[in-house]
Amino acid sequence: MEHLSTFKLQRDPFANEPQLSFYYESPAHQDAERRLVRAAMQSKGLSVVTGVGGVGKTLLVRHYLEALEEEVFEACMLVPIPGITDGRWILDRFARQLGVEEPAEDSQRVMAQIYEQLAIVREDGRQTVLIFDEAQVLADQGLLGELRGLLNLEYEDRRLLCMVLVGLDSLDDAIREEPALCDRVDLRVDLAPLDATYAAQYLTHRILTAGGNPAILEAPAVDALVKHSRGVPRHLNSLADNALFEAHLAGRVSASAADVERAVAELRIWSDEEETEDGPELAPPVPQPAPREPKPRSEPVELSLEAPAPASSQPGFAEAPSPGGPAPGLPNDDGVAPLEFGPGAPAESEEASMSPLLLTEDDGATDGELDNLFADLVED
Repeated sequence: MEHLSTFKLQRDPFANEPQLSFYYESPAHQDAERRLVRAAMQSKGLSVVTGVGGVGKTLLVRHYLEALEEEVFEACMLVPIPGITDGRWILDRFARQLGVEEPAEDSQRVMAQIYEQLAIVREDGRQTVLIFDEAQVLADQGLLGELRGLLNLEYEDRRLLCMVLVGLDSLDDAIREEPALCDRVDLRVDLAPLDATYAAQYLTHRILTAGGNPAILEAPAVDALVKHSRGVPRHLNSLADNALFEAHLAGRVSASAADVERAVAELRIWSDEEETEDGPELAPPVPQPAPREPKPRSEPVELSLEAPAPASSQPGFAEAPSPGGPAPGLPNDDGVAPLEFGPGAPAESEEASMSPLLLTEDDGATDGELDNLFADLVED
């Protein structure tokens, strides 16, 4: 890729792929792997590894899988697929991993085939380890209960299988809702994000592994990456990769903090300081003007048959709506703009009825007289 040559990199240092050559063994990863190895050595039944997405669980268990010596362990890993994995899928794939060429169609017969292969491994002096990555899929599919049958398999009073479930934090919650399975958990590991020191070392490790110089990330850029990624390796990779590309487009040989900020904006990855509980902090609401008090009606209101001007330009109209009525100047349900006037006005002569009508609060016309007056105007 062209932008990698700008920074004299032999490989892509920040690809979000579980490449063991890029594995960074932080103290937290080292501690987790040691605990998993101890569980396998002591034939522990069920171990659970959880953590937020992108924290490095998959790379950890793949490194752990590679670390298990073939002379001592028969180890395999399955990755369940949403919408496809079911109880039959688990048994069939596990049987094939153990060397069963043609798993039986019947589940009980498949279980017998699995038991036979596990017993052979045990007689050979080795221990079988089965790892489920993305194990929260099993919980989502309601398959955690299916695992108890495998955990029950014993040979000469010893467990035939060590099982490791790896998944998101929701996996731990789902296991707690399965009491029969929860009681079998012998080890729990919560893999936390990297702190600031190890996150910076992680970036350096990836660049060196790719044959580059860590100086391609300026010190302020590293600080920005650590801040916005919150120590999650997946976020570190995505932001660093995009920041380097921004620097390449600008013709520079190192990424700055500004490049990181642009990557953050494009990927919408926010640091804790910029987040509320429901997401990025939003701008404060625009203040709304306080409602205005109705103006007192002190002048006569002039009404005519012409289309009324907006309420704000008519001096005799109230500014606030009357209770239960339409807003001032807006049509009512019949599509007619409401008219407001004084309590009444005396009847005018026929000649005067064609001129503008002046009504004041001191006029004493009744509602019936006003209705008759408007009827005469319409007829004329």
